[in-house]
Amino acid sequence: MLNKLLSPFTFILARLSYAKKFALTSILFAIPLALLFGIWLSDTQKQITVTKTETHGVDQLQAVLPFVLSVQQHRGQAGLLLNGSQDAQAAVDESAALTDRNIETASAAVASSGLNDSAGEWTEIANEWTTLKNETLSLSAADSFARHTALIERALDFIVTTADESGLSLDTQIDSFYLMDMVVNSIPPLIEQTALIRGSGSSVLIDKAASAEQLTDLAVDRNEAARELDKLNKALERYAGLNPESAAIMDQSEKKAAAQIDGFLTLTQSELLSGTALASSASEFFAAGTASIEAAHVFFDQASGELNHLLDQRIDQMSDKRNVIIAVTAIALLLVLLFYIAFYRSVSHSVRMLKERSASMSEGDLSQQLRIDTRDELGQVGESFNRMIDAMRGALQSAQNASRDSADSSLQLNEVSQQSSLAMRQVASAVQTVAEGADTQKRMTEDTSLAMNEMAIGVSRIAESSASVAESAAEASNRAELGGRELNAAVDQMRSIRESVDHSADSVSRLEIHSRQIDEIVASIKAIASQTKLLSLNANIEAARAGEHGRGFAVVASEVGKLAEQTQHSVETISTRIGDIRELIGTTVRLMERTGEETHEGMVFIDRANLAIQEIGRASRTVNDQIQEVSAASEQISAGVQQVTASVSEIARVALHSSEEAQTMSAAAEEQLAALEEIGASAALLSRTSGSLQEELDKFRLAQAE
Repeated sequence: MLNKLLSPFTFILARLSYAKKFALTSILFAIPLALLFGIWLSDTQKQITVTKTETHGVDQLQAVLPFVLSVQQHRGQAGLLLNGSQDAQAAVDESAALTDRNIETASAAVASSGLNDSAGEWTEIANEWTTLKNETLSLSAADSFARHTALIERALDFIVTTADESGLSLDTQIDSFYLMDMVVNSIPPLIEQTALIRGSGSSVLIDKAASAEQLTDLAVDRNEAARELDKLNKALERYAGLNPESAAIMDQSEKKAAAQIDGFLTLTQSELLSGTALASSASEFFAAGTASIEAAHVFFDQASGELNHLLDQRIDQMSDKRNVIIAVTAIALLLVLLFYIAFYRSVSHSVRMLKERSASMSEGDLSQQLRIDTRDELGQVGESFNRMIDAMRGALQSAQNASRDSADSSLQLNEVSQQSSLAMRQVASAVQTVAEGADTQKRMTEDTSLAMNEMAIGVSRIAESSASVAESAAEASNRAELGGRELNAAVDQMRSIRESVDHSADSVSRLEIHSRQIDEIVASIKAIASQTKLLSLNANIEAARAGEHGRGFAVVASEVGKLAEQTQHSVETISTRIGDIRELIGTTVRLMERTGEETHEGMVFIDRANLAIQEIGRASRTVNDQIQEVSAASEQISAGVQQVTASVSEIARVALHSSEEAQTMSAAAEEQLAALEEIGASAALLSRTSGSLQEELDKFRLAQAE
């Protein structure tokens, strides 16, 4: 399954160079990293941008709140003026001018903040203020208060809108979120509640009378202000738990603002809600409210400043983190690039070394090893390559030694075959001599047979006619002497034949010993050929493992295998020929033994014939003295002659058989001589083959030249 999955990737990589492989893998590896890094950088930059937008929102809040305070101031002073306090005109004008300046400052802050949605709303607020400022003196105190309050509420809503648009309302950090909530949702409403109490209370103190509705509104505003103050204190306590250092910075201003507002609320309770005299001065009450608002404004400035500081700090932290990560990433990428370049150079160097060493091996140089100074897979390949060189060097060294031994053995086999040829020539000559002796024995036996026939005729004549006994006896005596001489010659010839047969048997025995030696040599050559063939097979296997780099060596190994097969075939042919020769030699030995036995029997019969001839001679010499016994002696002679005739016939038959066997031995000896000549030719071919194999193996340099 895994192989099928990886096959297309393996197919692509197998057709690329190492440089392209590294480039492809680097690109594929860099794409997801670049995407992830881009996403992270985009998110980080987005967070920085959002935080910067939050700082713009804080700046806009800081610029808008003075406008709210100045409008509140204008509302209170306008209320005093419209309720009959003529001294308030200058304060109304002053507060109007201050509001105009705050409008300009806030407009510049809104324009530079980039918060487009709130910019249009701010323009409407500014226009509404201009209209209200121009119409204030023409309005009643109640209408002026209501319109000022509506404008202030709209400004407070603009503060919330600014917080929403700038992202302050969605701040994800809990400490800055609490601080934002104080700046946006706690302090401005608390200031407004205090300002409402200041304006309403001042109007009541100027009139020295308060309706139930006014007192109810004052009580509600006071309770709402107290609730907002309590909410602010709790928010500051939670913020102090999250950021004690920043809370410590705001602690003094918060305590002062809380004390001022709490005192002003207490004053409101005691002077307006609990008392009935309403004897307090409106200006003093207004000044007390203004002091509370100013203290709250100071706390607002400090809280918004801390919020801005937190946001700036967060921007710096994110920027520093971004810069550090970018720097670390750049350094890591640089290191990766350097390691990639070094890795590529190392791999290319190792591959180049393998290529050069393989080229040297293809030219037959096995004297040097590959040196790769790495511990990776290519280093392991180099070690395996060196082990392969050692194995090939050992195999080729063994092949060279085997080739030399084969050459030496072929020379020795050639010498043995020559000696065997000489021995076989001697055997052939001896067998020829035996054949000639057998022919001579045959002729002598035929002569003896004729003489014995004639003797039989003479004895018959003696038997037929005793008158011619003397002459026949004399003639028998002469013929007996002649037969004795012939028999003696036959005996001598048979002894010569027996000696020749014994000599032939000895020669054939020596020839059998030599043939056994040749068989041992052939077995040794066959073992060498088998070992050479096995070495060729191992060399082919090693060449196949080497792939393209071992093709040249595979050709040489194949040639070595072919030479080994030819050598083995020649040795098998020699072995077959030697087997035939040994079989013929065995047959010759058996025939020679049989010839010796029959020759011995012939010698026995000839000895008997000799004795019979001697008896004939003695009988012939005493024939004159024993003429009376002629008939009996003639019968005895006739019987003896018949026996001798039968013996001579047997001798003739044996001699004829010996002559045929001798001719067979001669033919076998000639065949053996031809086989030995073939062995000599095969030995010469083996010598030439070993020489060729040695020349091929000598092309390999197995040791470094010193």
